[in-house]
Amino acid sequence: MHLRLPLIGDRIVHPPSVDIGFAVEAEDGVLVPVIRNADQFHLNDLVSRYNRLVELARQRRLPANDTGGSIATITNYGTFGLTLATPIPLPEQTILLGMGAGQTVPSWDAKLEKFVPVIEAQFTLSFDHRVIDGGAAGRLLKRIAELLEAPETL
Repeated sequence: MHLRLPLIGDRIVHPPSVDIGFAVEAEDGVLVPVIRNADQFHLNDLVSRYNRLVELARQRRLPANDTGGSIATITNYGTFGLTLATPIPLPEQTILLGMGAGQTVPSWDAKLEKFVPVIEAQFTLSFDHRVIDGGAAGRLLKRIAELLEAPETL
């Protein structure tokens, strides 16, 4: 059994693995499957694990060891057409990344010297200030944006 609580009393506990949860809407509510040891897999392996867990969650057939205990969760409130929300991490989580719906907006293209349409989405990061500070959270969001702007680097 992995110790996944990032904070016990006033002591930060560094988990032995990076377990990432993600919200999946099932017929009668949201479930949060967890990819265990996510940091040890290539992106292609993560996609197949993600797809398998999404299907199990939608069928309400998730094994107990595939839920709970994540230090971070990702939620996509954009599927409801929302562009912004403020999800709150569960007590055992350090961070919760939320993704809003993409919208077409004008963006200045310096090479073309005109505005061009781009799809833009808002991301929110809620975090436990007892474990992570705003600087680290800001750097994480910046890195996520960099990766999304250059997906070939994944």
